[in-house]
Amino acid sequence: MKTIQVDEPFAVFSDVHGNLPALEAILADIERRGIPHTFCLGDLVGYGPSPNEVALLVRDAGIPTLMGNYDQGIGFETGDCGCVYKTDEQRAEGAASLAWTQEVASDEVKEYLRSLEDHFVLQTSGGEILAVHGSPRRINEYLFEDRPASAMERMAREFPYPAILFGHTHVPYARQVGTTTFVNVGSGGRPKDGDWRICYALVDPSRLGGDEGFVEFVRVPYDYERLMADMAATALITSFAAPPAAQEG
Repeated sequence: MKTIQVDEPFAVFSDVHGNLPALEAILADIERRGIPHTFCLGDLVGYGPSPNEVALLVRDAGIPTLMGNYDQGIGFETGDCGCVYKTDEQRAEGAASLAWTQEVASDEVKEYLRSLEDHFVLQTSGGEILAVHGSPRRINEYLFEDRPASAMERMAREFPYPAILFGHTHVPYARQVGTTTFVNVGSGGRPKDGDWRICYALVDPSRLGGDEGFVEFVRVPYDYERLMADMAATALITSFAAPPAAQEG
């Protein structure tokens, strides 16, 4: 288990999924705010047109990063991304994404993806924070906000941290269950909550356990047209939420 000491406010994002304009927009916003520490909860690749560029940008920036289920599938060439699809359209998108990403991801990137941690603990003055991709139990478990309280309470007892950070669902929320705050940081590349803007979280560990101010969700617009132009040069058929102007067009 990797442990990282962090006492200042920090930024955390997840699920960029090969969306380079989105990642660049997040990193620029974090730099503009002067946030000293940044963490990534995984799924750098898949669905988007720039898996190599995204992975290498995060690596070269020295951002501590977890392995997402898609990173695992591509890095180890398992032929499976660990995803769950509910419709035929989603299955088609997923099949095209897995095949294309597996083919274009470089050996260098696959080696980097294989090296990622499956979780880490952030040691702060307010207590320890567990960071995972899907859930503390499984890399590809979906923790939606409407999960029954009894199930969340069991998880909080099994993993008794003051806060647990995760992604995977692409839908941000913060939910207090007993003495544990569950925080889904949303998606830094492919949001699914009705807002086309990418999402990341600002966390203030000094407010851990308080009623408010521990986490702030930040929404950032990005160059959607550039993403679509990059997509057009691939065999991908992924859908990304479009800004209102693009929807009207």
